[in-house]
Amino acid sequence: MSKNSVIIIGAGIGGLSAGCYAQMSGLDSQIFEVHNKPGGQCTAWKRSGYVFDGCIHHLAGCRPGYLLYSMWEELGALPTRTIIFPEDMTQVEDENGKAFHVYTDLDRLQQHMKEIAPQDASAIDRYIKSASGFTHLDLLETALLSGGAFAKRLPSLLKLARLGAPMKVYAEKFKNPFLRKAFPTIQYDWPDTPVFVHLNMIGNCDAKNYGVPVGGSLEFSKAIEQRYRRLGGELNYNSYVKEVLVEDNKAVGVKLVDETLYKADVVVSDAFAYTTIFDLLGGRFGNQKIRNQYSTPSDNAVMGIQVSFGLARDLSKEPRAMVLFLKKPVKIADREHDRLDLELFGYDPTLAPVGNSVLKILLDTSYSFWKDLYYDNHEKYEKEKAAVAETLLTELETRFPDITSQVEAQDVATPITMERYTGVGQGFENKLGFFEGMSLLKGPPQTLPRLKNFYMIGATAGGAGIPGCAAQGRNLIRKICREKRVPFTPTKS
Repeated sequence: MSKNSVIIIGAGIGGLSAGCYAQMSGLDSQIFEVHNKPGGQCTAWKRSGYVFDGCIHHLAGCRPGYLLYSMWEELGALPTRTIIFPEDMTQVEDENGKAFHVYTDLDRLQQHMKEIAPQDASAIDRYIKSASGFTHLDLLETALLSGGAFAKRLPSLLKLARLGAPMKVYAEKFKNPFLRKAFPTIQYDWPDTPVFVHLNMIGNCDAKNYGVPVGGSLEFSKAIEQRYRRLGGELNYNSYVKEVLVEDNKAVGVKLVDETLYKADVVVSDAFAYTTIFDLLGGRFGNQKIRNQYSTPSDNAVMGIQVSFGLARDLSKEPRAMVLFLKKPVKIADREHDRLDLELFGYDPTLAPVGNSVLKILLDTSYSFWKDLYYDNHEKYEKEKAAVAETLLTELETRFPDITSQVEAQDVATPITMERYTGVGQGFENKLGFFEGMSLLKGPPQTLPRLKNFYMIGATAGGAGIPGCAAQGRNLIRKICREKRVPFTPTKS
């Protein structure tokens, strides 16, 4: 490859983005991907005529005029895609069927909340006013701001500290028992999420800046892959990188498992950060901070179980998502659950045969529970997956009568499924403070001590969701171009 060459490990959104911007700017790039398809965790899979989506819940940057929209145009992700803007973000139903509709129209949401809890009118007004502050501000755009623009926005970002309380704490502002119970669950059922994260999402949903691309996550990833190929990039599938080659503390290329060597001026890893640091680089380039960061594995796998059903049932009149409280807690896999988190894809007819729909359930679980089953007794592992699906269908029968008989396809994905197909394994305890968390919004590529010409990007390297990973790739190539004194020249597809 030429002197201005870049090798990218992994065709996730960060890697694809870096490849596209490298090609736009005249750098010679190639991507090595262990799987046979693009996207990494931004993916979907087919079962018996149904598409089971594994990633996008809401996509930021769906409205022209926003920085993220311009980035998606550059990456070829949106121009030919239809975006759906569901009328609700989610719906919470208690065990008696009482419902809280989290409408994406803030005026409608305000009216609905006051119908539920008239005694909380003042608290509701303050909540809606706070959310309205985000109808022209998207925190995820922070990664694309220039230095001057970031400085101008910094005072607004610092004010978010007062909105840093967890959802479950903010819920205490309401007096109505049902609203206090439901509110902590409306942001993907993450009660510990800072409330400003939710306010940013609901405000941007109201502004029609957050939507859902038709066709699912894999089609979204394929659009960026096609843009990369049209730009002249070289994408190598089924290519397992064994080692990052280093000479005189400089990354100079990669070695594949078949011992083939590829050289480049810069190496970028969009792979699982732990694998990159301790396997591809043998743990040679680290310091105490990095060792501390990876010293305590986290056994809790958030949304670690994904159960998908292809149903001979029309769900187009149902909300796009639902938190369903159960009559009594039920044991599923390694733990008890008192509610279920559902995504109902009736709004996207491309994911199922005509008149049919896909329903997905996400559950937190234990990584070690599934790891032990998979490697110690694979037959038991498969039986446990089947038991999870059966239990869920039994629980869903009350809300969706006859659902069990309507199942035409099903799939149960565990943390081990994710690890096998994307390389993303067990996470680590990494509790960030407010300012540390906010710094990640700037989307900086990570470097390692004493190692030159090497960078890490992607979700496990600090990328804030799909937009954050794409922005990391963009920011990295802009940085490389600046260092090489070549023009950074993003273009629209």
